[in-house]
Amino acid sequence: MADSDLSAIPPAPMPDYSEDGVDLTLIRWMLSLTPAERLAFHEERINEVLAIRELNATR
Repeated sequence: MADSDLSAIPPAPMPDYSEDGVDLTLIRWMLSLTPAERLAFHEERINEVLAIRELNATR
């Protein structure tokens, strides 16, 4: 089989979940980000959690 023949074969679809139920799409998405983008994403989520805790503390 020539190299050009291999490029004509579409790759097999990647599974969305592992055998133990892990969402692989989220892992792939996170790995598509740069380290700075990952850090910014997680810092935003942390700030959201802290804001919610603050709102709940006044109840």
